[in-house]
Amino acid sequence: MLKIINYELEGNCNLRIAHFSDIHYAKDFNDKKLEKIILALKKMKIDYICITGDLVDNLGVTNLKCMEKFLDFLDELSKLSKVIIGLGNHDNRDYKKMKDNKWYEKLNKNLILLNNTYYDDDNICFYGLTINKDYYCHEASNVLNLYQRLSEIKLNSSKYNILLFHSPLNFTKEEIAGINNFDLVLAGHTHNGLTPHIFPGNFGFIEPHHGLYIKNARNSFKSGKSLVIISGGITKLPKGTGIFHIFDGLYASDLNYISIKKDKKN
Repeated sequence: MLKIINYELEGNCNLRIAHFSDIHYAKDFNDKKLEKIILALKKMKIDYICITGDLVDNLGVTNLKCMEKFLDFLDELSKLSKVIIGLGNHDNRDYKKMKDNKWYEKLNKNLILLNNTYYDDDNICFYGLTINKDYYCHEASNVLNLYQRLSEIKLNSSKYNILLFHSPLNFTKEEIAGINNFDLVLAGHTHNGLTPHIFPGNFGFIEPHHGLYIKNARNSFKSGKSLVIISGGITKLPKGTGIFHIFDGLYASDLNYISIKKDKKN
């Protein structure tokens, strides 16, 4: 199942973005999920595809032959539109003590990787923020770390500024909202709070490392100037969850379609 969630926003430009996150590619991955994404995107009018982290479940898969299928999938995306990629905690997570496995640096040049860099294009600017994996181990107490890193980013006031950052959770904190001057923040990480779409609102039943009933774990919420839009993820219960992975098929994969229309003031 693939759930498409539509957002209509106003801005200083006309823009159409497809956004998803948390593929968690691993050995014996269900490649039909990737095929459904390609088929859906081919039916959409899009200017950019944004992926907000956790493309792989662990670095062990990057040395397996099946990784070729995943790289082919990314190449196929790049034929549809420009692809902007941000990194998540699993993309750098070293389960097997593999040193310096920066698989993402081998992507083809049509895939735009934002690893603490930005991409400037016409009247839009994308920023990709990557924080050390240790940040996610104690995320709730690492607000200052995120505050400092966000404070270092210099925005272009004449452009529509979009941040790709894997986790939305600390964006609920007042200190982060106080300096959040992006027009849009795209995130993932929360796996929709393992909450079926029939439930309204943006709370999540459960989020790893954060417990039960998490506010602002799915859909969208305001933080400072910005609207934060969360991808519920392609995979909800990845291989790393052990036996719970067998229940992943009960959940739909999420694909956001964001249409930004130039408002009359611009």
